[in-house]
Amino acid sequence: MRRFWWISLALGLAITGCGSKGDAPATKADEHSGENAGHTGEHAGQEAPHAEGEVKLDAEQQALAGIKTEPVMRRLIQANLDVPGTVRSTAKSKALVTPPVAGRLISLPVQIGQEVRQGQVLGMIESTELAQAAASIADAQRARDAAASMVQEAKAQVQLAQAKLMAAKANLSRQRQFAAAGAFNQAALQAAQGELNDAQSDVLGAQREQAGHAEVVRRLETLYKDGIVSRSELEAARLELQQDEIRLSRARARVDLAKATYDRERNLVQRGLANSREIQTAEAEVRASQLERERAGLTVRSAESALANAGRAIGNAQSTYRTFAGGGSGSGGRTTLVAPIGGTITHMEVTRGQAVDRTQTLFEIENLSSVWVTASVPEKDSTKVRKGAPVRITVAALPNEEFEGVVQVVGGRIEPHTRAVPVECLVTGTRGRLKPDMFATVHLGYGAATETLAIPRSALVQDGERAFVFVKDEHGFEKRAVTLGARAGTLVAVLSGLKVGESIVTQGGFILASEEKKGELKGHEH
Repeated sequence: MRRFWWISLALGLAITGCGSKGDAPATKADEHSGENAGHTGEHAGQEAPHAEGEVKLDAEQQALAGIKTEPVMRRLIQANLDVPGTVRSTAKSKALVTPPVAGRLISLPVQIGQEVRQGQVLGMIESTELAQAAASIADAQRARDAAASMVQEAKAQVQLAQAKLMAAKANLSRQRQFAAAGAFNQAALQAAQGELNDAQSDVLGAQREQAGHAEVVRRLETLYKDGIVSRSELEAARLELQQDEIRLSRARARVDLAKATYDRERNLVQRGLANSREIQTAEAEVRASQLERERAGLTVRSAESALANAGRAIGNAQSTYRTFAGGGSGSGGRTTLVAPIGGTITHMEVTRGQAVDRTQTLFEIENLSSVWVTASVPEKDSTKVRKGAPVRITVAALPNEEFEGVVQVVGGRIEPHTRAVPVECLVTGTRGRLKPDMFATVHLGYGAATETLAIPRSALVQDGERAFVFVKDEHGFEKRAVTLGARAGTLVAVLSGLKVGESIVTQGGFILASEEKKGELKGHEH
């Protein structure tokens, strides 16, 4: 349909371009009629030819051709320096994705060329190392739970020892009151003998348990070295052995106390000093209770230390797991790979089911919303460039587009091979249209902006090396040659050929140029 419209428009303009509707050129029949009438040499109804380079269109034709005009005026324009440049990506706009742990890629939901957002899942890895790290966390948590249980048990022992001490002190106070009244138990010696026997039995039992647990520890240490049992099982056995030593120590202390009590009771009986034995017994009980409470306190501190160690072991195991899992989320032996930046996947060297290692680059992501353009400014023009100056970028692949940027870095030395100064320009808002390694033309603004006669670049019509514009007047559109000066963005300075206030065509000049060519061809035919 668009092609048909252009053909229709061209035919319409060809018919009416050199005259009005009422002054159409003579037809071939008119020519024959003129010849038969005596060859007068004048075609009936033919108007005089229009001025060379002038195109006439009525209002309807102008509307169909999309003709737009605006007056010529003086504008502020800055001189530009046009130099070659090369596009490259910025440091923050490119990211390489490598696996944090060796394993096998079991999921790959993306493909090359796909747009991804920051944090989006790129794939999932199943790893033996990660599974082992997860098992270490579980072992450390079990050890922590066991240590917490020991702390609670030790605190209960402290409370029991404190209760015993309070009872022993109360008993001592009563015995002293009984001594003052002369009331004592005559069976104290037999009780002391029984206590000694019980204490000695406890020592033997504790020694047997200690020997048995020591043998278990030796076996578990051997199995742990062979990797058959876990460290938590070995630590539990060692803990039981330590408790045996504590029980044996308490049993021996009980024997010593029972011996002392028995000897004292026997001495009292032999010497007839039974009136003080109950007090001495009560005093011994107080000392024993105090000793038991102190030992229970030591047990609590030991258990709390074991709990703290278990907590640190959990932290270390979790840190190791996070290292293996990388920035993605993980559970068990699996972890996800996520995009570190938003952008386009420009490189992907992996397939689902493939084995991967830490040194392998799986994805390359680029975000080309902003790029660097390195301009090569000739040595003679290097003093014109300043940091912060505006630039425009054009590339051959996108002839109708311009990109704006700012000079960020002016090189401090001249390249020996090109005799040019590298100038780094940051260009934003490119929407991925500028690709790395593209060749570009960099239009560097320099100097102060000056007011001069300037027109939109869309008004220019190129005819070889010459530039023209169409000026609208009362007769139609006149094609006029112009001399151009500096270019700045969408504007170009005009040195000669136009005056302020004249109305020029800013859109549709191509159609007028086509009609002007047709007019020239018709003139040659006549």
